[in-house]
Amino acid sequence: MSRDLAPPATPVSWLDLPVTVDHPTVREVFAATSAKIGYVRHQQHVLSAKPTVLAALTALGDAVVRDPDGVLSPREREVIALVVSAENRCDACVFAHAAALRGQGAAAEWVDTVAVNYRRASLTTRERALADYAVKITRAAAEIVPADLDALRQAGVPEAGILEAATVTAYFNLTNRLNSGLGIRANSEAHASHR
Repeated sequence: MSRDLAPPATPVSWLDLPVTVDHPTVREVFAATSAKIGYVRHQQHVLSAKPTVLAALTALGDAVVRDPDGVLSPREREVIALVVSAENRCDACVFAHAAALRGQGAAAEWVDTVAVNYRRASLTTRERALADYAVKITRAAAEIVPADLDALRQAGVPEAGILEAATVTAYFNLTNRLNSGLGIRANSEAHASHR
């Protein structure tokens, strides 16, 4: 087994569960993730105890964040992921999505500003509308009204893009809550990536 796929030497969450690497689904997800980003996410280590859930969440993440037929750009999706994660104070996801934006060529100072307070960052009109919508869903989903979608339309986001924004936002609220609720540590690899 390669070092990348081996269980971490120290606990990665508050759970007292062993990392399972002998299940074929787990090995497949770990290998694919390691090939893609260079390491296995700690959330995936924790979810190795539930291989079906691990595979489903990984597939959902790929579908909503990396959809090659998507309307939103990769940068717009990562901006949503970063502002949602910052709003939820999920350090693991803030580090990961800041690294993803830097990896796309975004300036480190701009990425840090988005992470700390996106309202002070130089965002396009469309990025700002997407960020505002994502934060409102994150803070108070029951308060979303048709005018919130109209603001996206006015910023040039088409209907399919609005659907994507909602799914990206929902997905990262799920993963943020898993990380925070289980005390899943941030990956040091994500923090150091693309600096």
